[in-house]
Amino acid sequence: MEIVLITAAIGLIVNYFRGSHKNQRLSKFWEQPINKVLRENFSLVGDGRRVLEWDSASDMLFYASGRRNCKYAQGHLVLKARQDAIALLNDYIANNQEKLEVEITLDDSESCGFVFAAVPKKRSKAVSRDRYDISSLAKPTTSDRILPSITLFSENGDITLQMLDSGLGGILSDKKSLLEELYVSDTPSEKPENHDFKRETKITAVIRLPEATGEGAQKLQEILEFVFYLVDYVSEAITLRPETTKKLTRARSETFKEFARMAEKEKQDALAKAVAEKRRIELEEVSKLSPEQRRKWEEKERKKQVKKEQNKRIRRVK
Repeated sequence: MEIVLITAAIGLIVNYFRGSHKNQRLSKFWEQPINKVLRENFSLVGDGRRVLEWDSASDMLFYASGRRNCKYAQGHLVLKARQDAIALLNDYIANNQEKLEVEITLDDSESCGFVFAAVPKKRSKAVSRDRYDISSLAKPTTSDRILPSITLFSENGDITLQMLDSGLGGILSDKKSLLEELYVSDTPSEKPENHDFKRETKITAVIRLPEATGEGAQKLQEILEFVFYLVDYVSEAITLRPETTKKLTRARSETFKEFARMAEKEKQDALAKAVAEKRRIELEEVSKLSPEQRRKWEEKERKKQVKKEQNKRIRRVK
């Protein structure tokens, strides 16, 4: 039994170092096309030395800023947990793919935003259920310009058409495309906990990693370039008709009514708290008065109450 345990422990240790080493090699390989695209688009990439920063033995992060039409971009390179035999087995059973996730926050704009998404059909129910922006504002739709295995979510046919015209239609019609999921949204993906949330338009892309070859690196570079091209396309090329803008604005007013009520309740609660505090201080001051002064204050309060009741009756009569 001891021999079995020792052998298993040695096997796990060997697997850890081998898996970690392979992920290090893969991270350096994928860093090259990612670095190339980021430096072509942003003035500040990473810490100035490395692009990818290790978050764990199988996860790397990147950050970039200094680009027209966007505030910043952040990404997450997810490799298989080769250093962890159990996690690697789970990845195999769940068929988890290695991927690159990119989220770009666009500059603030006076124009009305929108919600649009393209996801695999097998993921559509989960996306519709789990994402607040999709479930609240967008509806599933189809197009003969894309693969039948893909579901689109959109607020309006005009938005769908213009998004597909960006070149996205061609990508979504290609069975070999690396683009797994794409979201363009001005509304949070998770339901806000309070009314004071910031609405920002974000482009989020999930890109499947191909084989680590020269051709694979080129394909990753091309799809990443397209994602950053969408920053300018969404910001400058999409023009919505006035009636479409009105519909989008009205939909947001309806969706965010709950938060308007929350804001009003907070305002009323704050006012009631201020009145109660003022009254508490006043009563403390009264408790320090002499009996005669207190009697005069009570008489004054009684007259105020009588006047208030009279005003109420007058309003009822009117």
